[in-house]
Amino acid sequence: MRNLEDIIQSRRTLLAKAETDPDIDADDLTAQRRRFENQRYREDTSHRKWLGIWTAVVVTCWLVAVLLILVFNERYIRLGDTVLTSLLATTTLNVLGLSYIVLRGHFQWPTK
Repeated sequence: MRNLEDIIQSRRTLLAKAETDPDIDADDLTAQRRRFENQRYREDTSHRKWLGIWTAVVVTCWLVAVLLILVFNERYIRLGDTVLTSLLATTTLNVLGLSYIVLRGHFQWPTK
C-alpha cells in the first residue's frame, strides 16, 4: 500500500502534466475551430507554393524541350511538317491544360 505522500506526489505530477499538455476538449469550440482552420490554411499555403513551383518548372522544361526540337529539327531529327505540328500542338495543349486544371482546382478564382 502506498503512503499518503506518494499519492499526493503522483497527483501533483498528473496536474503538472495536464497544465503543460492541454486536452483538446479543454478548449471551447471557437478556439478549437480557430486552431484547425489555422492548420488547414498552413497546409493549403504549403501545397499552393509547391504546386506553383511544380507548374513553373514543368512549363519551363516543356518550353525548353519545344525550343530544342525546333532548333535540332533542321539538322538531326528531320521530322515532317505534319508530325512536327501534331507533336507540338497536342503535347503543348496537354502540358498547359494540366497546369490549368491543377492550378484552377487548388486556387479559388473570384466569380463575378
